[in-house]
Amino acid sequence: MPLSSFKAVFFDVGGTLIRVHPSVGDVYARYARAFGYSGSVKVLNEGFHAQWKKMGGIESLGNQSGPKVERDFWHKLVYEVFQPLGGLDRFEEYFDLIFEAFKEKSNWQIYQDVTDSNILETLKKRGVLLGVISNWDSRLIPTLENLGLAGYFDFILPSALIGSAKPDKKIFEEALRRSKVLPHEACHIGDEIKTDVVGAEGVGIHPILLDRYSRFEKEDKITSFMELV
Repeated sequence: MPLSSFKAVFFDVGGTLIRVHPSVGDVYARYARAFGYSGSVKVLNEGFHAQWKKMGGIESLGNQSGPKVERDFWHKLVYEVFQPLGGLDRFEEYFDLIFEAFKEKSNWQIYQDVTDSNILETLKKRGVLLGVISNWDSRLIPTLENLGLAGYFDFILPSALIGSAKPDKKIFEEALRRSKVLPHEACHIGDEIKTDVVGAEGVGIHPILLDRYSRFEKEDKITSFMELV
């Protein structure tokens, strides 16, 4: 189904439009050196992924929202990553720095096919309504602003602001409400089956699975935004 047949197109962000650059561990390590960390980037990446999984990611916040909830989640996560490695000197000071660091343009990379396909500009010019539905905290908005992407979107919905994380229906319903379109008039593009595909289907929105790295055995998918323009 061509994108031109939809009145609204919604996008996931992490793994779909942007990725941490070069990696979470690299960013953690770069800032942690001044706080007594001398270990490897690899150990930090492993620790981050293990802790993220253990805590259930940002989805674990469920219907809770607000700055304190977000900050507490990340504080616990970062603390638990460094604790088994001997912790850090002046952890609170480090955490303040790292929490802000993930809004910075330099710590993110826009996927090449997003830029090459010119997908956001093309859809915007066609008068398609564009929105973001992402399991993220409120830093998503300044992050997308710093990357020069925010201006393409009519609205940006981070789960921790809405109090609903994909695949929950509420965040998708909020996107439809703001778009003033019917479910079948919208599609949602994301890189995860559980959150993006199942979530969109749950409210009758057409899902498009973006699988750049052949992670999923699914016939109906795309491997690049180039396939959509």
